[in-house]
Amino acid sequence: MALAVRVHLAGSRLDSIDDPGRALGLIVERTMDLEDALTGATAWERRVYELTVSDGRNELHEAIAWYEELADTVPGEPGVQLRLAILYGEAGRTDEVLETVDRWRARGDVARAEVLAAAYLDAPVERGVARLREAATRMVEPGWFRDRLLVRLADRADDAGARAAILAEARARTAPLLRRVRLLTAGEMITVGLGLAGLVVVLRGRRVRVDAALVPPPWRVRDGVEVLVRGAGGGVLVLVIVYALGRWRGPNDPLLSALSMPLMYVPLLWLARRRLFAPVGVGLTRGLGWLPAPGGWRALVWTTALLVGAGTAIDLALGLLSEATNMSSHWTEWFDEDLAWGSPAVAATSLLGTVLFAPVFEEIVFRGLLYATLRRRLAWPIAATLSAAVFALAHGYGAAGFGSVFLSGLLWAIAYERTGSLLPNTVAHLVNNVAAALGVLLLLR
Repeated sequence: MALAVRVHLAGSRLDSIDDPGRALGLIVERTMDLEDALTGATAWERRVYELTVSDGRNELHEAIAWYEELADTVPGEPGVQLRLAILYGEAGRTDEVLETVDRWRARGDVARAEVLAAAYLDAPVERGVARLREAATRMVEPGWFRDRLLVRLADRADDAGARAAILAEARARTAPLLRRVRLLTAGEMITVGLGLAGLVVVLRGRRVRVDAALVPPPWRVRDGVEVLVRGAGGGVLVLVIVYALGRWRGPNDPLLSALSMPLMYVPLLWLARRRLFAPVGVGLTRGLGWLPAPGGWRALVWTTALLVGAGTAIDLALGLLSEATNMSSHWTEWFDEDLAWGSPAVAATSLLGTVLFAPVFEEIVFRGLLYATLRRRLAWPIAATLSAAVFALAHGYGAAGFGSVFLSGLLWAIAYERTGSLLPNTVAHLVNNVAAALGVLLLLR
């Protein structure tokens, strides 16, 4: 745990991204495109987007903060400085734009300085607006940043036709994004509806017991801790071997990436089966409640629906809290380079790990073993809280991300206690990860 926390929190968050300039450029481009596209959406659609995607934050101001962080990390990078200057201009921060223009002129980068000054400082146009447009087109790749520069230059020339053409092209580019956001919003509403239906069923006193997992467990706390620690150590050794093979086969080998996560958990599962479950005469499947008992399928359906809907409700509540406290997660916490621009094989491997392996193995470790071990000595509220805190720490997120993972872990621990099965938790965990992966695939890829 100490190693995991240190890796996540030490140094800059940008160290976790191979190409932070490209990644942040993609995120800001699509975010600002969505902001423009949503101006034509209904008020309730914009509100759901704010709570579930943007956390109610000011996208322009946050983009500036992120680009300032990146500019400090890679000083002198022309593309980063240019995009930051455009963001300053769009926010009306002319002092920062003037400082950038003066710095570029001092180092001889006259073309960039003239374009920026003409767009945002009402400076005299010495070379003609047409030439400045050509220069702006060469300076920035197609997208939101280029559009903003060209719109500003069209305004300087009072060229309504050019302005209309730029905005029409931008609308055509953002229309698919708006459709995808609506698809994600519909999914959110469906999960909330399922959750409400599950809640009604549970409140009417219907059965919620799915199986008879070993909670509280028959093993001693010491035995459970030994299995967790030794299994984690074995997992580290497996990762070292996979890393060595990766240097031989190549750093982005899809096969090794697909196998690394299940192989990492093999020592822990072997130890748990041998030391914890076998002595009481059950296997992992029965001991963790993976097989619903007779008559437990109906309870499985409704408790799973309740957990899925509760996960969406947690996201909405945290969106309101983030909006009220002006707290948001860092963009590196949810960005996945493999999903954003990896090859189909690499993206499929990432999806396999995120959507299938992570929910299954994390539920086994954090609920089936950690929570159960704590439950041997502690009351369920304390055991659920402690296991959820460890679960959230292991992800290494900031305050906003920690809150989301902690509440999910707390909910799933309580569900494991009440249902006697990891199946509802695992499905809810899977749906939660699918939603996050779809957000990256539909909005960034």
